[in-house]
Amino acid sequence: MPGGTSPRGATLRATGLTVTAMYCPMGRDVCRAASVTLDNARISYQGSAHAPGSCTAARHINLSGDVRFAVSRLRGRVFGLLPVALSTAALPPLPLPYLYLSDVDATGLWARADHATTDSTTISPGSTGPCRPRSRWATTPG
Repeated sequence: MPGGTSPRGATLRATGLTVTAMYCPMGRDVCRAASVTLDNARISYQGSAHAPGSCTAARHINLSGDVRFAVSRLRGRVFGLLPVALSTAALPPLPLPYLYLSDVDATGLWARADHATTDSTTISPGSTGPCRPRSRWATTPG
């Protein structure tokens, strides 16, 4: 089930999002892709009263293999220019070979992949507030 045990899923902020070989089947809110790459990403999961949340901050995250993902709301700039807001449930069933978004902000995120690699990653338990990167990332471009 998208979102795991939380109906809200995770929250994502990233300076860049690249998706290759994306396809969103008709009538489903889960899309497939060959790879998803995030730059300067902060992913937070609020958790619940019975389970702590978490914060993952990474300079680079790459998901590959059989990648599946869903998002309730995704905002960014297509190829760094055109502002867009969308949901995976609203995407048409057309194959998209390549998509790049900058200034990414997403809520209700769920993802799984065969392989995941990260660079300069920090995972912190018990996030109750906003997920913040280490201070050196705030001023260093991707």
